Formats: sequence, structure tokens, C-alpha cells
Amino acid sequence: MTSDRHDLWVVYSPNESATSDGAGFWSNTHGWTSLCQATRFSTDDTRNLAPPVSLGGDARFVSWREAWQSDG
Repeated sequence: MTSDRHDLWVVYSPNESATSDGAGFWSNTHGWTSLCQATRFSTDDTRNLAPPVSLGGDARFVSWREAWQSDG
């Protein structure tokens, strides 16, 4: 992927974060995890893929930059 961080997205679930000690970001490898292990998605991915199943169905794509500023 040849995008910079401004074009990247991660999946975030407030409910998963609240019930899993902050592990509210999705990783295709690890499941619900921290931001540093979260899978980064392209803008095209956000149009073509559905977020994974989450508690309360609240998972959504958020920009990597927004997530980093909120989490970091």
C-alpha cells in the first residue's frame, strides 16, 4: 500500500473498547486489539468492506489520524 497515514482507516468499536480493557480496534490477525496492532484499511476498503461484528453493532471505520490523536 502506497498511502500516507492521512489516507488510512481503522475499525473502532466503543463497546469492544469498554469491555476489553481498551482493545477496541480491529486486527484481521488478532481480532479486537490496541491501535498499534490494528489493521490499516485504504479508502477503497472502507467503501467495499463491512466492519466486523462487534458488541452492539457499533464498529465503524475511523481515520487512522483521528484514532491516533484520540488514543495516543
